[in-house]
Amino acid sequence: MKERLKEIPIIIFLLIIGIPLCILFFPVILIYLIFEFFQKKGFKKRYSNYLISIEGKKFFCYNNRKNNHHYIEKNILPNLTNDIEPVFLEGKRIRNEDNGEYLSHMLLNVSKRKGFPYIIKISNGKALDISINNEFHNFKSQNKNPEDLIVLINASFENLKSEV
Repeated sequence: MKERLKEIPIIIFLLIIGIPLCILFFPVILIYLIFEFFQKKGFKKRYSNYLISIEGKKFFCYNNRKNNHHYIEKNILPNLTNDIEPVFLEGKRIRNEDNGEYLSHMLLNVSKRKGFPYIIKISNGKALDISINNEFHNFKSQNKNPEDLIVLINASFENLKSEV
């Protein structure tokens, strides 16, 4: 019982300090939440307009994991068609600075996170994506012809078109 009586002044002190602080900071928090809401709404609108403006664009996204990027830069990128834009990620930072905010948002919203590389195609104002991680590692580990992987990448882009 004495222990509970010792806790009462601490609780009263916290209430005396806590309630005014909550009242004081509530407007600041409310303004921040409203500002954040409109920021997100504006970004979604700009992102949607960006997707519409790059309709049909194709992206080949890869990262700096182990020696994969050396293999990709040597064997895959030179053989990609001109309409496919390579996107290289160093950690979480996109090396391509053009519209990095939108590309980052695309990669954060990848439908099935199976690992890099990803291919993304913009169709009907939406970013359609697929991971070719499994196929890529099978080709690389079995020393298969990289040209066959290029054929697979192109076929994967065509399959993305049919999923709309």
